Amino acid sequence: MQANYKNCIERIINKYEGGYGWDAADPGGPTKYGITCYDLAEHRHQRMNSMSAWAPLVRAMTLQEAEDIYATKYAKQCRFNDLNSGPDCVILDFGINSGSSRAIKYAQAVVGTAQDGILGPITLAAINKMDPNRFIDVYCDKRLAFLRALRTWSTFGRGWSNRVADLRAYSHNVAGKQAPVAMPLPLPSGKAVPAAAPSFWQRLKGMIVR
Repeated sequence: MQANYKNCIERIINKYEGGYGWDAADPGGPTKYGITCYDLAEHRHQRMNSMSAWAPLVRAMTLQEAEDIYATKYAKQCRFNDLNSGPDCVILDFGINSGSSRAIKYAQAVVGTAQDGILGPITLAAINKMDPNRFIDVYCDKRLAFLRALRTWSTFGRGWSNRVADLRAYSHNVAGKQAPVAMPLPLPSGKAVPAAAPSFWQRLKGMIVR
């Protein structure tokens, strides 16, 4: 719900995402405040054709622009302001970390609606009808199962696991259930999306004997 948004997004930025970074294992490429080079290019209506070229632009991005992207893209796609307290936070964070369409499909799997990746009125009503604390637990369990299946789990798994545990506890509190305070998050986490298949040129390069 709208009253939760500011606290939730500040938590995501400050506790889960942090400042600028570019981890070679992270398919999101250069990232700052959780906003990738792809997000920034889309927001500026430009084409992201080179991570190296966009890295300094991401590094220079202001917090205000990052917050604008969260509001106009991720919060809008998951209909944050229309969801019950608690489910709003877990769906938003999954969307930021792994893509809004995937986050919505997993929510649809929880409530049994068609998994089209669009949070329409039927899915919205089904989510809001379900007990929010039950939704939070089932949804976080499904998200963890998705994360564990990724090839990058060995690199980012500890950070992702801590992130979901902290978010679960936070969202229960937002929903009105006093849950234990989750652990600190000592490790940064990359974008939790399946790694793209190597291109033809990348595969060819790997075949060259030096």
